[in-house]
Order: sequence, then C-alpha cells, then structure tokens
Amino acid sequence: MAEKKKSECTLTYCDIMKNKHWRAALFDWQFGGRNESERPALIQERQCFNKMVKKLNFKVYGSVKETRSLSKTDFLKELKRFKELCVSEPCGCIFLTISAHGTFVKADDQRDGGDLEFVEDCISIPNRELVPIQEIIEVFRDETLNKIPKIFFIQACRGEEVDIGHPLDGNKNVGQDQNDDEPNRAHSTPYLENSVIVYSTPFGYSAGSSNKKGSHVWEVLKNTLDEILKQGDEKGPVKLLSWLKETNGVLAKSEMDINDGSKEIRYKPLLSICHTLTREILFAIDKVNKDPV
Repeated sequence: MAEKKKSECTLTYCDIMKNKHWRAALFDWQFGGRNESERPALIQERQCFNKMVKKLNFKVYGSVKETRSLSKTDFLKELKRFKELCVSEPCGCIFLTISAHGTFVKADDQRDGGDLEFVEDCISIPNRELVPIQEIIEVFRDETLNKIPKIFFIQACRGEEVDIGHPLDGNKNVGQDQNDDEPNRAHSTPYLENSVIVYSTPFGYSAGSSNKKGSHVWEVLKNTLDEILKQGDEKGPVKLLSWLKETNGVLAKSEMDINDGSKEIRYKPLLSICHTLTREILFAIDKVNKDPV
C-alpha cells in the first residue's frame, strides 16, 4: 500500500497539491463599444466556469467587478494581485482562465527561420488594446510557484485579424478563412515550467460561442467533466489530460466547412494543448482529500 502511494506521488503532483489551497480566477470582457462586437451570454459562461472549478475544489478569486472588462493596466494589476495571493500562502494548484477576443501578431523575436515568420497570440480587449499571452504567462514566473502545476485556459480567436468570434446559433458556424496565399508562419508558444496552456481553438482559427450559453468549448468541457464524475460516483479522481482528451473527442465531431456566399470558412472547435508537465495533474476530489479553503 505504501509502495502504491509512493508510486502515485511520483507519477502525479499529489504531494505538491495535497492539503494546500487550489486557486482559480476568470477574467472576461464584455465589449459592446464603437466598432466592437458585444459578447453575449458572459453570465452563463462564467456560471459554467464556476461550476467546473468548484466541482474540482478550487477557490474562485475576485468579484465580477474586479475581473470583468478591465483595461490592460487594471487587468495586469489584478492579475498580479491574484498571483501574489498564490505566492503568499501554501498554494497547490493555479487555474487561470481568460475569455476575450483574440488575434496573433508578429513576434518581436524573429530568429533565423528562413522564410518563416514567427507570430504570437494576443487577447484583444476594449479600445483595441492587445495583451500578449506571453505577458500573461510571465506574471506567474516566480520561484515560489515554480514546482506547482499551473493551468491556463484561453477562450479567444487565433486568426490574423482581431476576430469578433462566431455565433453557433442557427447556421452561423464559421472560423478560419481558407487562403492559400498566406505566408509561412511558426507559432511562438510561451514557456513556463509545470504548466498547461489550453487554447479553445487551434492556431489560425476562430473560436465559437452561443448567444445563449457562451463558449462552446467550455460547455463541452463542463459536460465531459460531469460524465467523468458520474463514472467515479462524483468523487473522481479526475486526470486533467484525460479530461482534455475526452473533450477533444467530442469537439472533433463539430468541425465543418461553411460557404457563406463569398468565401470558404472552417469552424474547428478543438482544444490546442501545450504543456511542460513532468507528472499528471490529478484532482482527487472526495471528502478525504478536499481542498482546505
């Protein structure tokens, strides 16, 4: 029995996560100003997020006022406050989620890649301010947090132009423009030890949402988590990478090509996952292992 427990801790982050606070935060943006597309159903989207993380025993950070529709300056300040909270106490896991419009831009670091152009993801917030995903990840580059698992979910489009996202209600399923003349590009992914960055769609594609439920991907993530918990009598454990894999199995069935009369467009609802994990993130959520928050 002791050997089994030792083996489990070697293969998972359980020794780091157990008996410590698990902290989650969601930052989202409403938009709706001039030349900006409003993002309906943010209330439902946030409810979906809260249900997911609370089932996994995370403590949610901040009020809606503190985490919604912030300027770039205020967002980075609030993000650093969240990080400092995680640093100031025994923290076992961090779960940060961003929901906004998105795009990619030419990266500052253009290493020698021949005819390749290196680009990086950004979120686009009101007043057309851009926040590179790299800048968000860098906030959590801290020696105190180095060994603990850090999960980042990014719900945003990843096309060349600032994308307003695409409704999935009715027949409006849309995504990436099909253009054979685009330059060769290489995506520059942020690096942070013991972290997982999960994008709501592959690089170059748009994200989908519902005017009634918000993020399509989050809805499927929640439904998949519910199914996993049912199989485990609501106690888990839940393996993060297995949960994401099962979610992608469901999402892959939604891919489609649409012709809107002027151009071919593809909607590709598939999680894009980048990680530097050395072990499995396992959420043991029965009463014995419940987070002490």
